[in-house]
Amino acid sequence: MPFSAQASEVFGPSDVPLLDNRFRIDYGVKEISFIIKRQPGTPSVILVRPDGSKLYAGRVQSPEVGWLSLDDQDVITIRHPMAGPWQAIGAVDPANRVRLLSNVQLEMQPLPQRLYQGEYLKLGARLRIDGAVPDRSYYLTDLGMTVRLQAFNDPQQQGEPVFETELGRYLDDGKGLDEVPADGMLTAEAKLDAPAGKYRALISTGNQVFVRARGQEVLLYPLPVGYRVQSQGERQGPSLVLQIDEDELDPASVAIRGEVTSNTGAHTPFTGQGGEGELKVDLSRLTQVGKYRVSAELFATSRSGRELRIALPEKSFDIYPALAPEPLAPVVSEAVAAPAFEEDPGTPLWVWLSAGLGILALVLAGMGFMLWQKRRAFKRAMAAQQAAESKPEPVLDLNLPEQ
Repeated sequence: MPFSAQASEVFGPSDVPLLDNRFRIDYGVKEISFIIKRQPGTPSVILVRPDGSKLYAGRVQSPEVGWLSLDDQDVITIRHPMAGPWQAIGAVDPANRVRLLSNVQLEMQPLPQRLYQGEYLKLGARLRIDGAVPDRSYYLTDLGMTVRLQAFNDPQQQGEPVFETELGRYLDDGKGLDEVPADGMLTAEAKLDAPAGKYRALISTGNQVFVRARGQEVLLYPLPVGYRVQSQGERQGPSLVLQIDEDELDPASVAIRGEVTSNTGAHTPFTGQGGEGELKVDLSRLTQVGKYRVSAELFATSRSGRELRIALPEKSFDIYPALAPEPLAPVVSEAVAAPAFEEDPGTPLWVWLSAGLGILALVLAGMGFMLWQKRRAFKRAMAAQQAAESKPEPVLDLNLPEQ
């Protein structure tokens, strides 16, 4: 609730009136927190200690002072304050009083000892003042309480953490997981995004107004399901397969909800419910070639009866173009012999045409060779005959004596 909405508040017994913008802190007070209202939009007040030294908002260097400056008031905490009269210089509301906040305590709801990677948690905490839950007049909604996860090398969780991450921020605004605004119950939603191991969960207030912190040792266990994408290569189309750890989860309670996002930005939601040991989500309706990304949340009941909501790791897969089927070989029945020249209906026509043209070429080549051989023999016979006809006949010499 905004601070400016508290104009008609009723003051309680811890309210101290300002006399000439002065108030007194008694001896022995270890810590005091108070609220000084001023005219809206004016600068923060200046505090003057009993010894004359001054404190300014935005220039506070001492760890003993926490200062939250808002539009119409200042919320200030002073540890080990100087006893005596203090003064507030500024545009202080004429009807102002100092609201003292003493004995401030931080209470946190304990975390489960057995947590899981990716688990979402609803965390709650309260600030108690003098043992009572503060009402909305204490302006606690802007304190900025946070929860952190810390890991240490030291088994006693001492020293500087080697790992630290902020899990969430507590709010009392009636939004998100917070149920009622300004009821003193602050709520945070935390996602356990960290490796499995031993940690300390640390809850603390911000703004240095109320410096309070509470810690708890927790164990973060691995994801209680195996999680993979089965691609289209197995001929059933893509699917999502979860192998449930039945030692950790009740298989009948497991449900999954998520969506598949393509590289073109198209979103395809899906859901699934568990069974014995395995949960399978059919994604075969995804047929477009491309890259896909899967994001999902798991809902289940642990074996201890705790209700879980877990963010599953993001997965990705590809859908490739389908390959053309290979032609099947012709099958000849063993009972009835196929005709010698019957066309194999499984053989393409161009195969037969190619074979016929090849045979015709061989026949023509053989006939040409035979004609060429006969022609050579005919030429040789003609040449021999011409040689015989051109040879001279023997001449009879009549002058020779008779024998």
